[in-house]
Amino acid sequence: MTPDPIFGALSGLHLAAPRRTGKSTFLRRDLAPAVLEAGKFPIVVDLWEDRSRDPSDIMRRRIGQTLEHLKGAAGKVLERSRLRQVSAFGFSVGIANLEPYSGTIPEGLERIGAEVSRDIVLVVDEAQQALVSDGGMNTMFALKAARDAMNQRQEGPRLFLVMTGSHRSKLAELVLGSKAPFYGGSVQDFPVLGKDFVRTLIEQVGAARNVKITLDDGVAAFETLRYRPEAFMKALRDEIFEAALSGEPINLRRRAEDVRQDLWGNLEAELDGLSGVQRALLEALMESGDSFSPFAAQTLKEVAQRAGVGEVTKSAVQQAMRVLVDHELVWQPGSGRYAVDNQDMLDMYLRKRDGA
Repeated sequence: MTPDPIFGALSGLHLAAPRRTGKSTFLRRDLAPAVLEAGKFPIVVDLWEDRSRDPSDIMRRRIGQTLEHLKGAAGKVLERSRLRQVSAFGFSVGIANLEPYSGTIPEGLERIGAEVSRDIVLVVDEAQQALVSDGGMNTMFALKAARDAMNQRQEGPRLFLVMTGSHRSKLAELVLGSKAPFYGGSVQDFPVLGKDFVRTLIEQVGAARNVKITLDDGVAAFETLRYRPEAFMKALRDEIFEAALSGEPINLRRRAEDVRQDLWGNLEAELDGLSGVQRALLEALMESGDSFSPFAAQTLKEVAQRAGVGEVTKSAVQQAMRVLVDHELVWQPGSGRYAVDNQDMLDMYLRKRDGA
């Protein structure tokens, strides 16, 4: 048995996928039941469940919630139906009114393991949210300590950790650098839905509405919408409805382009609200990626040219970067380091640049 139930990575599994690609739905509807069927006990914690709360508070409330619903089961083997009920409750009901667990996180997970008498698979969705506070990062270190303690002993339930996130650079902060809680791990791409999903959907819709949509058109539309099921279903629904009213042939590819333009229009409006220097800096960051250095002489020259001004001072750049961070367009993981925070904005910019 390895510390990771899927790939066997010693530091756990870290998976990144863009927002609205079905990641969280998969964790709840597919992964958690599969984990239970495999004889392990799933706990799913969404650190975006309440972004006004500290991530440490969310984790403790989830542990407390799970222990509360396992109460009275100590000393006996839980039936599968009971386990399913408890694990399902753990990720389907809000935690706002629950009391946080008062002990340490490793102690809480040890208690859960003892109660269910099986290995625990702890899935932390939007794990990068831990970066927002010292409490959140301390929680990540506590999870590492719990994993090490439970997995290094000779017997007893073990702890498997799966971290997922919608921002690859932020998620990487949990594994990169010797001071990271899961140093030595790596971030992998979360597999997106593909041709099988498109085939199933267009076949179901086609049968229900008596329309014919080719798989190639469906796949092309899904790719245009960056593999986002909700956006794809909206395009499919709108196109079938309007085609029925107009009598025109169904053109799903065109409809997907229209949906994407609507999404991009909102992002463009946000860009239009920036000053020339702010927008130039953001574009320079999106072009340069990890090599971006806002105060370098070459960057100052490039920003001035993009903004159409004679000169840009370091002070002006500092103020502009502060605004971009405040607007959650740029993220600053450390002194002198910057990354694009709004991944949809980055995707739009790069695809427009490349004519995709």
